[in-house]
Amino acid sequence: MTTPKPFSYYDLLEAFARPGCAICNLLLRDAERFLDSLLYEYVTDPDTNRAVRAGRGFCNAHSWQLTQYRGGVLGIAILFDAALDEVITVSDQTQAARAPLSRLRSNGSPLSRALEPTGPCLACEVMAKSEHDYTETLGRYIDDEALETAYGQSEGLCLPHFRQALRETAQQERLAAIQVGHWRRLKGELEEFIRKNDFNFADEAMGAEGDSWLRTIARMSGERGVFGRRNT
Repeated sequence: MTTPKPFSYYDLLEAFARPGCAICNLLLRDAERFLDSLLYEYVTDPDTNRAVRAGRGFCNAHSWQLTQYRGGVLGIAILFDAALDEVITVSDQTQAARAPLSRLRSNGSPLSRALEPTGPCLACEVMAKSEHDYTETLGRYIDDEALETAYGQSEGLCLPHFRQALRETAQQERLAAIQVGHWRRLKGELEEFIRKNDFNFADEAMGAEGDSWLRTIARMSGERGVFGRRNT
Protein backbone atom coordinates (compact mmCIF):
# COMPACT_ATOMS: atom_id res chain seq x y z
CA MET A 1 0.00 0.00 0.00
CA THR A 2 1.38 3.41 -1.01
CA THR A 3 1.85 5.84 1.85
CA PRO A 4 -0.10 9.02 1.13
CA LYS A 5 1.99 12.12 0.69
CA PRO A 6 1.57 14.99 3.19
CA PHE A 7 -0.40 18.11 2.31
CA SER A 8 2.89 20.03 2.32
CA TYR A 9 3.98 18.06 -0.75
CA TYR A 10 1.02 19.32 -2.77
CA ASP A 11 1.44 22.82 -1.36
CA LEU A 12 5.01 22.84 -2.68
CA LEU A 13 3.95 21.59 -6.11
CA GLU A 14 1.51 24.51 -6.43
CA ALA A 15 3.86 27.09 -4.95
CA PHE A 16 6.76 26.20 -7.24
CA ALA A 17 4.56 27.22 -10.18
CA ARG A 18 4.44 30.80 -8.89
CA PRO A 19 7.18 33.47 -8.84
CA GLY A 20 9.49 33.70 -5.85
CA CYS A 21 10.71 31.30 -3.20
CA ALA A 22 7.97 28.69 -2.80
CA ILE A 23 8.60 28.19 0.91
CA CYS A 24 8.63 31.92 1.66
CA ASN A 25 5.34 32.36 -0.18
CA LEU A 26 3.74 29.43 1.62
CA LEU A 27 4.83 30.83 4.98
CA LEU A 28 3.34 34.22 4.15
CA ARG A 29 0.10 32.46 3.21
CA ASP A 30 0.10 30.42 6.41
CA ALA A 31 0.72 33.50 8.54
CA GLU A 32 -2.11 35.35 6.83
CA ARG A 33 -4.51 32.46 7.39
CA PHE A 34 -3.46 32.13 11.03
CA LEU A 35 -3.86 35.82 11.81
CA ASP A 36 -7.24 35.93 10.10
CA SER A 37 -8.44 32.96 12.13
CA LEU A 38 -6.95 34.38 15.31
CA LEU A 39 -8.75 37.72 14.99
CA TYR A 40 -12.15 36.29 14.26
CA GLU A 41 -12.19 33.17 16.44
CA TYR A 42 -9.64 33.21 19.26
CA VAL A 43 -9.18 36.70 20.70
CA THR A 44 -11.07 35.79 23.89
CA ASP A 45 -9.55 32.30 24.19
CA PRO A 46 -7.68 31.99 27.55
CA ASP A 47 -4.70 30.15 26.01
CA THR A 48 -4.38 32.83 23.33
CA ASN A 49 -4.53 35.52 26.00
CA ARG A 50 -1.72 33.89 27.97
CA ALA A 51 0.41 33.44 24.85
CA VAL A 52 -0.03 37.08 23.80
CA ARG A 53 0.93 38.19 27.30
CA ALA A 54 4.03 35.99 27.27
CA GLY A 55 5.05 37.29 23.84
CA ARG A 56 4.43 40.91 24.87
CA GLY A 57 2.12 41.08 21.86
CA PHE A 58 3.53 40.03 18.48
CA CYS A 59 6.78 40.68 16.63
CA ASN A 60 7.03 43.91 14.66
CA ALA A 61 6.20 42.34 11.28
CA HIS A 62 3.13 40.47 12.46
CA SER A 63 1.88 43.32 14.64
CA TRP A 64 1.70 45.56 11.60
CA GLN A 65 0.34 42.77 9.42
CA LEU A 66 -2.62 42.56 11.80
CA THR A 67 -3.56 46.14 10.94
CA GLN A 68 -4.40 45.04 7.39
CA TYR A 69 -7.51 43.31 8.73
CA ARG A 70 -9.74 46.37 8.95
CA GLY A 71 -12.70 44.31 10.08
CA GLY A 72 -10.62 42.93 12.93
CA VAL A 73 -9.91 46.18 14.75
CA LEU A 74 -11.84 45.10 17.86
CA GLY A 75 -9.96 41.80 17.95
CA ILE A 76 -6.64 43.63 17.65
CA ALA A 77 -7.64 45.93 20.50
CA ILE A 78 -8.53 42.97 22.72
CA LEU A 79 -5.25 41.18 22.00
CA PHE A 80 -3.08 44.22 22.61
CA ASP A 81 -5.05 45.18 25.69
CA ALA A 82 -3.81 41.90 27.18
CA ALA A 83 -0.23 42.66 26.11
CA LEU A 84 -0.40 46.19 27.50
CA ASP A 85 -1.90 44.96 30.76
CA GLU A 86 0.94 42.45 31.09
CA VAL A 87 3.74 45.00 30.69
CA ILE A 88 2.04 47.35 33.18
CA THR A 89 1.66 44.49 35.69
CA VAL A 90 5.29 43.44 35.23
CA SER A 91 6.45 47.03 35.62
CA ASP A 92 4.47 47.46 38.85
CA GLN A 93 5.76 44.20 40.27
CA THR A 94 9.44 44.80 39.61
CA GLN A 95 9.40 48.40 40.87
CA ALA A 96 12.63 48.98 38.97
CA ALA A 97 12.31 52.74 39.34
CA ARG A 98 13.07 52.42 43.05
CA ALA A 99 16.42 50.70 42.49
CA PRO A 100 19.49 52.87 43.16
CA LEU A 101 21.13 54.24 40.03
CA SER A 102 24.44 52.57 40.92
CA ARG A 103 22.70 49.19 41.04
CA LEU A 104 21.10 49.71 37.66
CA ARG A 105 24.46 50.54 36.13
CA SER A 106 26.34 47.62 37.66
CA ASN A 107 23.77 44.84 37.37
CA GLY A 108 21.54 46.03 34.55
CA SER A 109 17.88 46.93 34.81
CA PRO A 110 15.60 44.37 36.52
CA LEU A 111 12.67 45.93 34.70
CA SER A 112 14.36 45.53 31.33
CA ARG A 113 14.89 41.84 32.03
CA ALA A 114 11.34 41.37 33.31
CA LEU A 115 9.89 42.96 30.17
CA GLU A 116 11.62 40.50 27.86
CA PRO A 117 9.13 38.13 26.16
CA THR A 118 8.78 34.79 27.91
CA GLY A 119 7.17 33.18 24.86
CA PRO A 120 7.32 33.49 21.06
CA CYS A 121 5.21 35.61 18.76
CA LEU A 122 2.25 33.34 18.00
CA ALA A 123 2.46 33.92 14.26
CA CYS A 124 6.21 33.32 14.21
CA GLU A 125 5.64 30.06 16.04
CA VAL A 126 3.18 28.94 13.37
CA MET A 127 5.60 29.94 10.62
CA ALA A 128 8.49 28.07 12.25
CA LYS A 129 6.49 24.85 12.35
CA SER A 130 5.32 25.27 8.75
CA GLU A 131 8.85 26.10 7.65
CA HIS A 132 10.15 22.84 9.09
CA ASP A 133 7.33 20.89 7.44
CA TYR A 134 8.02 22.36 3.99
CA THR A 135 11.80 22.00 4.07
CA GLU A 136 11.55 18.47 5.47
CA THR A 137 9.03 17.50 2.79
CA LEU A 138 11.19 18.91 0.00
CA GLY A 139 14.22 17.07 1.31
CA ARG A 140 12.30 13.81 1.66
CA TYR A 141 10.63 13.89 -1.76
CA ILE A 142 13.27 15.59 -3.91
CA ASP A 143 13.73 12.30 -5.79
CA ASP A 144 10.00 12.32 -6.65
CA GLU A 145 9.73 13.14 -10.35
CA ALA A 146 6.81 15.58 -10.06
CA LEU A 147 8.36 17.55 -7.21
CA GLU A 148 11.84 17.56 -8.75
CA THR A 149 10.41 18.85 -12.03
CA ALA A 150 8.37 21.55 -10.27
CA TYR A 151 11.44 22.68 -8.35
CA GLY A 152 13.53 22.72 -11.50
CA GLN A 153 10.97 24.85 -13.36
CA SER A 154 10.57 27.30 -10.48
CA GLU A 155 12.68 30.32 -9.58
CA GLY A 156 14.36 28.29 -6.84
CA LEU A 157 14.47 28.79 -3.09
CA CYS A 158 15.86 31.72 -1.18
CA LEU A 159 19.27 31.06 0.38
CA PRO A 160 17.99 30.67 3.98
CA HIS A 161 15.42 28.05 2.96
CA PHE A 162 17.86 26.25 0.68
CA ARG A 163 20.28 25.93 3.61
CA GLN A 164 17.51 24.55 5.77
CA ALA A 165 16.37 22.11 3.09
CA LEU A 166 19.94 20.81 2.78
CA ARG A 167 19.93 20.00 6.48
CA GLU A 168 16.71 18.02 6.02
CA THR A 169 17.78 15.71 3.18
CA ALA A 170 20.17 12.92 2.30
CA GLN A 171 19.88 14.01 -1.36
CA GLN A 172 22.04 17.10 -0.98
CA GLU A 173 23.78 16.80 -4.36
CA ARG A 174 20.46 16.49 -6.18
CA LEU A 175 19.00 19.47 -4.38
CA ALA A 176 22.14 21.55 -4.91
CA ALA A 177 22.34 20.77 -8.64
CA ILE A 178 18.88 22.25 -9.19
CA GLN A 179 19.41 25.26 -6.94
CA VAL A 180 22.80 26.21 -8.35
CA GLY A 181 21.27 26.07 -11.81
CA HIS A 182 18.72 28.65 -10.71
CA TRP A 183 21.49 30.85 -9.33
CA ARG A 184 23.50 30.67 -12.55
CA ARG A 185 20.51 31.74 -14.64
CA LEU A 186 19.75 34.59 -12.25
CA LYS A 187 23.39 35.71 -12.30
CA GLY A 188 23.27 35.83 -16.08
CA GLU A 189 20.20 38.08 -15.95
CA LEU A 190 21.75 40.29 -13.28
CA GLU A 191 24.92 40.77 -15.29
CA GLU A 192 22.83 41.61 -18.37
CA PHE A 193 20.98 44.19 -16.27
CA ILE A 194 24.32 45.68 -15.19
CA ARG A 195 25.60 45.72 -18.78
CA LYS A 196 22.52 47.51 -20.11
CA ASN A 197 22.90 50.17 -17.44
CA ASP A 198 26.28 51.07 -18.89
CA PHE A 199 25.88 54.28 -20.91
CA ASN A 200 27.48 52.53 -23.90
CA PHE A 201 24.47 50.22 -24.13
CA ALA A 202 21.76 52.58 -22.93
CA ASP A 203 19.90 52.33 -26.21
CA GLU A 204 19.21 48.61 -25.70
CA ALA A 205 15.74 47.82 -24.38
CA MET A 206 15.56 46.20 -20.97
CA GLY A 207 13.92 42.77 -20.97
CA ALA A 208 13.15 40.19 -18.30
CA GLU A 209 16.40 41.12 -16.60
CA GLY A 210 14.91 44.48 -15.58
CA ASP A 211 13.84 43.26 -12.14
CA SER A 212 16.70 40.80 -11.66
CA TRP A 213 18.22 42.99 -8.95
CA LEU A 214 15.01 42.71 -6.91
CA ARG A 215 14.79 38.98 -7.49
CA THR A 216 18.40 38.60 -6.39
CA ILE A 217 17.64 40.34 -3.10
CA ALA A 218 14.72 37.96 -2.58
CA ARG A 219 16.82 34.91 -3.47
CA MET A 220 19.63 35.90 -1.11
CA SER A 221 17.53 37.19 1.81
CA GLY A 222 14.05 35.71 1.43
CA GLU A 223 10.78 37.26 0.36
CA ARG A 224 9.74 40.46 2.08
CA GLY A 225 8.20 39.94 5.52
CA VAL A 226 9.22 36.31 6.07
CA PHE A 227 12.27 36.61 8.30
CA GLY A 228 11.97 38.68 11.47
CA ARG A 229 12.43 38.37 15.20
CA ARG A 230 12.05 34.59 15.17
CA ASN A 231 15.38 34.30 13.32
CA THR A 232 17.40 36.62 15.51
